[in-house]
Amino acid sequence: MIKITKEKLDLQDYFYIGYLYLIILGIVSDAIFYGIFGVSYLNYTTILDALISPLSLLANNWVLSFFLIFMFGLMYLYFTRWMPKLYKYLRVKKWYQKIYNIKKWDKRYEKLEDKKNLIPGLMILFFLLFVSMRTGMGLGMKHKYQTKEISPNYTLVFKNNEKLDVRKIGQNSAYFFYFIPGETEITATPISDNLKQIKRLKKKKK
Repeated sequence: MIKITKEKLDLQDYFYIGYLYLIILGIVSDAIFYGIFGVSYLNYTTILDALISPLSLLANNWVLSFFLIFMFGLMYLYFTRWMPKLYKYLRVKKWYQKIYNIKKWDKRYEKLEDKKNLIPGLMILFFLLFVSMRTGMGLGMKHKYQTKEISPNYTLVFKNNEKLDVRKIGQNSAYFFYFIPGETEITATPISDNLKQIKRLKKKKK
């Protein structure tokens, strides 16, 4: 009975760690992304939005998903295969022993080979990689909209049947974020209170 309870607690701990990890990842990455456009995103989001945001972004952007999975795979191979082999090769070199404390680094690599700290380390690296990607997306999008004319990609139909062509920046469960062509500030519109329909515009053939 004691062992079963312990296993359940361990699984529960992993669940909560994953839950908190996704929430923090969603809050930080979205706050930075929208902050680039001057929007205080924390005023417009909920815990559920933060939890779903990273998963939604990856599910809707296969190029980004592939890149992150590829980079994550490279990091895993680097820390589990390539780096230990490189260290074993270098540690016997006299010039390397003069630069580094071999005993100290031996202990670090023993821990790495035990893989006790591997998962937390990879989680931190994935966090930094994801946030960096989100920041790059925001900066690239802002630069594009500052240097080129904004072309609408969605039509918003309001409850009074008024229609507005806009450029979508993002969306969560409660708000739709967009640029109105000709304006430089983002507009955040409550979905349930104001919008009847959100229609995607067909891309114009060049």
